Order: sequence, then C-alpha cells, then structure tokens
Amino acid sequence: MSASKFGVAVIGLHMGQAHFLAALDHPQAELVAVCDLDADLTSSTQARYNVPVGTTDWTELIDRPDIQIASICAPDWLHREMTCAFLDAGKHVMVEKPMAHTVEDCEAMVEAARRNNRKLMVAHVCRFYSFFEDAKRWSQDGTLGEVYYVETSYLHNYEQIGGVGNWRFDAEKRHPLVGGGCHAIDLARWICGDAEEVHAYGNHYNIPVQQWEDMITVNVKFQNGAIGRILNSSGCQRPYNIDLQIWGTKGTLQGDNTQDTALLSLREIDRHQWMRVPKPTMAKAVASELGHFIDCVVTDQTPLIDGVDGAKTVALAWAAIESIRTGQPVKCRNEF
Repeated sequence: MSASKFGVAVIGLHMGQAHFLAALDHPQAELVAVCDLDADLTSSTQARYNVPVGTTDWTELIDRPDIQIASICAPDWLHREMTCAFLDAGKHVMVEKPMAHTVEDCEAMVEAARRNNRKLMVAHVCRFYSFFEDAKRWSQDGTLGEVYYVETSYLHNYEQIGGVGNWRFDAEKRHPLVGGGCHAIDLARWICGDAEEVHAYGNHYNIPVQQWEDMITVNVKFQNGAIGRILNSSGCQRPYNIDLQIWGTKGTLQGDNTQDTALLSLREIDRHQWMRVPKPTMAKAVASELGHFIDCVVTDQTPLIDGVDGAKTVALAWAAIESIRTGQPVKCRNEF
C-alpha cells in the first residue's frame, strides 16, 4: 500500500457495497479488507475486486497496521461494539446511519473517539445529495430569509426488507424511527439546529411482525424558535421518498430525492406562484461521504456529521418514542 493512501476496511457488504466501491475509486484510499458473515459474498467480492483480505470475522481486522479507516455498515445494534473496538485500536471510523440503536450506545462511541483522538463520522448520506446541499445553502444565505418551519419525511415500506433473520422487525435491535426515520430527523436538524422538545404520535396498521409503530409523526420545537414536523412510515402503501420543505420569511422550498424538479416560491418574484427548479435525480452520494471523511482525516477537521451530531439525532428519535409512550412532550438531549 502506498504511504500516501489510507487503508480502508469495509464491514458489512450489503449496505457496504457502495462504500467499498467508493474506496476503490478514491485517489487517497486503498481497499484493504472486506468483511461479511456471508462467506460466499465475502469471497466473491474479494475475488472480483482483487481485495487483499476477505474475512467473515471482523475482529481479525482490528489490529491490522495496514488499515487506518474502518467503514462499518453492519446492522444497527452492532455499531457500538465494532466502532469502539476500531477506535480503541487507533483507527478512524465512518459508521452507517443510524449511529447506533440506543442513546447509551452513541454516548459510548463518542467517548471512544475522544479518548483515542480519532475521527468518527456518521454516514447520513442525505447531506451529500446535491438538492439537499442547495436547500441547506439557501436556508443560510438569505435566499429563503429566516427559516421558521421545516417539514421532512422518510417514507419507505419495509414489509419485504426485514434483513437477515428479520432483524429490522426485532424490537431489541431496531426501531423504525431510529433506523430509517433518522434520515428525516437528521435533515430537519441540519436545517434548524438542535431541537428543544418533541411531541409525537404513532400507530400500527401495516406490518404485524414489526413490534413498533409503523406510522409516526413528530412535532418539533427547535432552540432557535423554528418549529417543524417529521414523518416516518415504514408500512406505507406508496413509493419510497425522502421529502424536505423549508419555509422562510422570503420564500418556501419543497423537494425530495426522487423527482427531477423542486418547487420554489420567492416573495421578491411572486409568492403566489411556484417556480419549478431543475435538479438531478439523486443517486447514493457515498463517494462524496467517503471523500469528505478522508479529507477530514488528512486535514484534521471535524466531519460534517461527527459523533456528537449523530448522537443528537438518535436522542431526538428516542425522545419522540418516549413521547408516543407517555402522550406528553419530551425534552431533547443535546449534550454528549
């Protein structure tokens, strides 16, 4: 391996496929190892892409000196153990969203990154989609004025994608608002900042085997005075979609990750009419994620979504889950 390149290991080859392809293409990365419990998938991936190491046991990779970055794409409930092990071994870690299943797990991961002085990034891919990047910029540069309302949604039917052993339907391993709804939560937090309080409702109509609500709506009060709504459906009878609406004093923006246009209305042009704004249909932006993370390692910068940021998203989700249980508003945790 070249001294100017960072050795990358990818753990979990289903979600991790885009990660190892990004590592193969990045000029400062070298894909050193791939790992998955599926031995056939591991060996075929290793052979097809000429990866030096292939294993079904992720612990074999922890102490390898030729690995500097671990990309962890295993199921949610494994993130804490794997992330902390690689951080304690001196590796930098990019972990797939959600950061972890519980707030306690997130807290342990943040502490592991701190005590080892290593980079930890949560792969919230929506922040690297071009339209959502534009939306963030327009929410800050005055185009939309002062943002006072944000609405996001993650709509994705999980009936046929329970995962190996149906782990996504196991209440001890995944909650749909944490595991999938984190996309919408992260977008809302990215636009409006830290949340102060949530009040949520949920029901369960569509996926009997799933042990949690499959329809959830969360009302949010942000610390900056903005309010918002976050919608998550894991049993919806409609196509997959991630929506974003931003309402500001100068204009309103509405778009998603599947259409080739967005809607924009500006007070200075005609607030009574929508303008259609062309935009690319967004593919997975994992290459940009990995590139950003490697740049942060090289320049010693904080990643766009570091461990603290990722933990706040999981904490908001669990505050909403508590609100559903109690029927009361719940304060959000933001200190980690």
